[in-house]
Amino acid sequence: MTLTEYVAFRLGPGYGERVPTATSLARSWLEDLPGGSFFFASEVPGRSSVVRPLLSRLAADDSSPIHREMQGFYSKLWHEGDEPRIPYADQVHGALKLAGAGGGAASSFALNWLGWTRQHPCRYDFAVVGRPPTSPWKSARFHRRSNAARSTLNWAEVTLLEAIRSFGFLECVAWDEAAAMLERGICQERLGEGVTFRCDRLAPVGRAERSQPREFHRRLADAVDALSVATAA
Repeated sequence: MTLTEYVAFRLGPGYGERVPTATSLARSWLEDLPGGSFFFASEVPGRSSVVRPLLSRLAADDSSPIHREMQGFYSKLWHEGDEPRIPYADQVHGALKLAGAGGGAASSFALNWLGWTRQHPCRYDFAVVGRPPTSPWKSARFHRRSNAARSTLNWAEVTLLEAIRSFGFLECVAWDEAAAMLERGICQERLGEGVTFRCDRLAPVGRAERSQPREFHRRLADAVDALSVATAA
């Protein structure tokens, strides 16, 4: 939404004749933001000369729900007065936000999230397209992937791709059982409500993965078949 569109939305019918200031518009946007959200300073409507000082003031105020994670990247706590500490579960959402297009869980974290291993990772690993971002948390690590076609996938599809890529590195369930979990929708439920897998996207992006063994491509084909059955059910 552009700033002009946002102004029109905030004014609306019956809002009155008063024209809001740039600071009040930014504050309204932050107030409307749900608790537990992560955002970049560039997402807040308004000029950076207005937004950045406002965010700095709010982040320095102990009673404010706005918390600075790192330069240019902020979170909104669930309730005003909460400790400025982001729980691990929320760090995952923040890390996915930082990962951007083509980002998703990786390595042992991807395997565990899908339920293909019972081993719990000590850190959260994420794959990104291009240069990895700096992590504001010790528990999250980012790894570079060179396949630019991943940018067309959502985070769940990337997580599946990474889990297939890492399958067997840890003590995992048998591959037939892993594919069956996809077919029965178990993996989808573990990832959360609203997760979608697009088979027509996964297959071509998987074929573009470089230096992957033949076993990877066989398992990817099995996974796509299993997802097709789950979607048709």
